[in-house]
Amino acid sequence: MGVSLIPAMFLARNARHVTATGTGLILGRQRIHMPERTLDRFVAAATLHGFRLSREEITQPDGFTETLFAALGYPAMQAMDFTAKEGAEHIRDLNRPVPASLHEAFDVVIDGGTTEHIFYIAQALDSCHAMLKPGGVMLSYVACDGWFGHGFFQTGPDVPWRYWHHARGYEMLEVSVVARRHPRKIVPIPDPTGRHRGGEMAFSGPQMLLYACRKPLEAPPYSPPIQGHYA
Repeated sequence: MGVSLIPAMFLARNARHVTATGTGLILGRQRIHMPERTLDRFVAAATLHGFRLSREEITQPDGFTETLFAALGYPAMQAMDFTAKEGAEHIRDLNRPVPASLHEAFDVVIDGGTTEHIFYIAQALDSCHAMLKPGGVMLSYVACDGWFGHGFFQTGPDVPWRYWHHARGYEMLEVSVVARRHPRKIVPIPDPTGRHRGGEMAFSGPQMLLYACRKPLEAPPYSPPIQGHYA
């Protein structure tokens, strides 16, 4: 897992929704997956969102991403993984619920391409919700269309819209799809609720689903979501 150009640009444009105070959590301690030329492309693109960065300001010797998050104004980031191999602070199998001690512990939670690799994906999403403070921000960049075999699942638009928005009451800040071959082309994804055939779309080649949303200060009554075209 890692932060390539598409996630890095997503994190930069949504940095305005977070603050450097508090604590953040990312699922899986992530490395920067950008060679030098791509890092230069990111540095140039970040100026569109008010960042004046250098390659040295966003990288660290071990290749991980804590320096990048700090440079973008994110809070101090901790990591959660099911193994201690890469130095994560929290060792948890997200197929199972997280303990109550982690509930409402973080101001930002980031799914950096992890949940599609967890068999009980709904449990993993429930845990992300549980760990986020009211008013906190959930961000996700995961594989969607055209990535057969990458993980257990390819995430569709009903996850951000039907789960996070309708079932959990989150304010949606961004829901989009970006093709791996065209990282600057952002395709907004509308709410599939009540639409003909829901959120079905056909893409060519591997795509990433990106979404950012804010947890409500008061949780609405919850019931498990159903897909948009069945609502």
